Amino acid sequence: MLLHDLSTYLSDRFSLENSCYALDERMFCYTFDFVSDICFSLDDKDIPLESGEKENQHFRYAIFAPGQTKKFSEAILLLHGLNERSWGKYLPWAYQLAMQTQKPVILFPIAYHINRSPQTWNAPRLMDQHSIFRKTTIPSMVNSSFANAALSVRMDHHPEYFALSGIQTYFDIVKLVSAIKAGDWELFENDCHIDFFAYSIGALLTETLLISNPLELFGDSRAFFFCGGSTFDTINGCSRSIMDSQAFASLRNHTLNHPVLLKKRINIPEQQIHLLKDGWQAFLAMSGIEKYAVHRENAFNWLVNRIKTIGLKKDCIVPGYALRDTFGKIFNHRCFEVDIMDFPFDYSHEVPFPAHNQRLNSVVTQSFLMVFTKAAQFLS
Repeated sequence: MLLHDLSTYLSDRFSLENSCYALDERMFCYTFDFVSDICFSLDDKDIPLESGEKENQHFRYAIFAPGQTKKFSEAILLLHGLNERSWGKYLPWAYQLAMQTQKPVILFPIAYHINRSPQTWNAPRLMDQHSIFRKTTIPSMVNSSFANAALSVRMDHHPEYFALSGIQTYFDIVKLVSAIKAGDWELFENDCHIDFFAYSIGALLTETLLISNPLELFGDSRAFFFCGGSTFDTINGCSRSIMDSQAFASLRNHTLNHPVLLKKRINIPEQQIHLLKDGWQAFLAMSGIEKYAVHRENAFNWLVNRIKTIGLKKDCIVPGYALRDTFGKIFNHRCFEVDIMDFPFDYSHEVPFPAHNQRLNSVVTQSFLMVFTKAAQFLS
């Protein structure tokens, strides 16, 4: 099936409201409730947006599972990119991974993204008003759009949200994987092995989890990164699909020049607070701040066998050279597998597979299958 047809087919059938249903004769979708134990609060009186706290704390996530009746001993956790408001792009990704590996793929949203955010943040007319206001008040700003207005406003006013939402998702994943490994699920065996497929900023979160290894949950996990994995200082988040130039400048300055621990603004259960230190150290190590480079390189020495990454030559958000700079050294007498690909059509970081272009559907599908076959081989 061509990628465009698969995307349309899955989008028509996918729903987070149904608890269990067949996507086709070979794949089932299960959805589950999740309540985050972690919360954080900032003074949002100066942000003209709906808070999104309710959606962020209590939400549903999905699992694509090959049609088997037995419990699974392995699973793949799929983590998406920054400023995503829909699962649409990722449905064929999860489907293809599940089909080729014959393992369940968990689609878990990052805090304040996709269905963990209010629908108003994705309303074109309302968000266009915010974009117009920002362009009027900051004439030098570029790449403002209705698509990135909500994240831009939040990052400009409170760049701390970037780290805080990452911390919250970090603890959410610890809760999720702990429950899976406990063996109380209908889908998973006791001590189920968890690997990762991570795209864009989801790779930064994955690296934080692998380096810190909270509760020793990820000591043998593997991770396949697509268009992600480089240190934060090499990423360019200024994009009409991600955030405007003013917001990214604010985020970059805060992350690289003011890396403060935000304990006062996040509520973590006492029995888990000890996990924050290692997670925070891992995040700083992947930020690119020189002070923490040794911590990163020490961690990479024992991660070198467990990470593979594919970048794209014309990616302007996470450039291929950034991936080579991050992973290009010799670690423990070995090198990370880094593959920089170039597709024979116009693509971007945000839209690596332009399935909407019917004229290119065949060649886009071939490139899509090439990437996900490599991912499935590594994660099988």
